[in-house]
Amino acid sequence: MKKLAIACLVLFFVAGVIFAQQQRFRNGNFTAQGVSYNAATSTGNGSLTARVTFRGNRITDIAVTNYTDSSAFVGMVTAVMVPAMIAANNYNVDTMSGATYTSNGLRQAVAAAMAQARR
Repeated sequence: MKKLAIACLVLFFVAGVIFAQQQRFRNGNFTAQGVSYNAATSTGNGSLTARVTFRGNRITDIAVTNYTDSSAFVGMVTAVMVPAMIAANNYNVDTMSGATYTSNGLRQAVAAAMAQARR
């Protein structure tokens, strides 16, 4: 009986920790900006804007709506990182080698949109 009570307490504790770590997002589209590469000046002072859609406490879509980087870099980064972010339900995924500024700009924009969407 004592072991059963301890097992139940441990189970409730673990469930509480898992529940507390779940992210709670409002449904809708949230748009935010991150620092990207500026192809016109060859610096890291550009911008990248992403629209992140949340449904049922999950990221369901990420669209880059505006950027100062080359379309080749943006296309490469979004093709790899967007599916990874959606699958992870998080912005914190690996960046693309060779497109670091664009990768970090996307991560910053999605992180800012997630902060807007949090309940």
